[in-house]
Amino acid sequence: MHILATTSASLDDLAEPIDLRQTPADVVALSFTDSDLAGLAAAWKADAGRLPSMRLAALRDLRHPMSVDLWIDSVARHARVVLVRILGGYDWWRYGCDQLAAMARERGIKLALLPGESHDEDQRLIEASTLPRAELDALLGYFREGGPANMAALVQRLAKLAGAEAAVAEPVSVPKAGFYEPGLGVVEKPAPPSVGDLSELDAGNLSTPVIPILFYRSMLLAADVAPIDALVEALRLRAMIPVPIFVSSLKDAASLAFVEAALAALNPAAIVTATAFASGAEPGAETLFGRAGVPVFQVIVATTRRDVWENNQRGLAPADLAMHVALPELDGRILVGAISFKGEVETDPALAFRAFANCPEADRVAQVAKRIAAFVRLQRTERAERKLAILIPDYPSAPGRTGYAVGLDVPSSVLAILHDLKEQGYAVEGIPRSARELLDTLEVGS
Repeated sequence: MHILATTSASLDDLAEPIDLRQTPADVVALSFTDSDLAGLAAAWKADAGRLPSMRLAALRDLRHPMSVDLWIDSVARHARVVLVRILGGYDWWRYGCDQLAAMARERGIKLALLPGESHDEDQRLIEASTLPRAELDALLGYFREGGPANMAALVQRLAKLAGAEAAVAEPVSVPKAGFYEPGLGVVEKPAPPSVGDLSELDAGNLSTPVIPILFYRSMLLAADVAPIDALVEALRLRAMIPVPIFVSSLKDAASLAFVEAALAALNPAAIVTATAFASGAEPGAETLFGRAGVPVFQVIVATTRRDVWENNQRGLAPADLAMHVALPELDGRILVGAISFKGEVETDPALAFRAFANCPEADRVAQVAKRIAAFVRLQRTERAERKLAILIPDYPSAPGRTGYAVGLDVPSSVLAILHDLKEQGYAVEGIPRSARELLDTLEVGS
């Protein structure tokens, strides 16, 4: 048996043939990214009655040359407009580009081959397309800006290219960072407070806590914000005022400046972030979260499928564990759990396409909101009234191993903690005078 040795990778390599079993449509669109396809699907569904027929497909399903040939024969050759956005450019789908280019010229079909990287230019894709350069640039502009409004405008432009009467609007820019409100999208300022029963946090008539929620702009652009919407609702039901804020990255200067100003104005009780680990500060410099001076809770919008998470002893996939659990600890974030998983979502069957999206998990969202509310309650409770527990190692089967840890003096550390707590106003009484007395007290109590 011989094993194929490859020195480069492309979408054409080592894939099984797949028949998508799609029927023809006036407009067909392909992309490697779920966000592109989900955005197009949502835009088409919103105005389907007045738009030409459309089919969507993921490039990952058209990697084998036989799959490409079958799809072109059954779908693409009957279309009026074919749009393909290729992450990695021409080399990542060379066979498909060549076959589509030949077919489109033979049948007079309008073909747009666009790079997946909005800032890049791929001359070979431009030459293989049948639409003029100006039209290709215009189509790419909608992807570059992204978001529901631009996807809706893109669908209208594709409809016009297909011969339908449609109003064409130019791409609308979406800021790098800003406020978001469920049901409204991007807003200039946070929505007015809307909270549920205030009794949970009303002790002492304290003001309602404001909780900013940081999440990625890419989720907003893909209209894939269901986990954020669910968390906003859950926090409101827990008598808090959530303020969703989207950012392109916590390394982006414009995003950092916006968040910094927003936090100063909001005076939050805590911060929730759905962003992965990103240390934008120079080594040794104070981070955005460090300057905020309030607890930062890490929630996970997982790329892991729910069934994988449920059946895997590790739970999340390695990438999620690294970027959302292990590394955020370096930023001092407090993990409160996953709120969503990747899953298939129902899409209009007319598109012959099933999209993948972030699917919120109701019980996980509720648990996260409960933990945050409990922490805020604790934060607003007088120190003398707080009840704290200190956990130390113990080995019941090995006498004399209470508080044992290699290279660490656990009993002395516990005593130091108890004295520090007492100095800070916690109700700590009867502190043992020595480490031996502490251990004797613990062993008798057990």
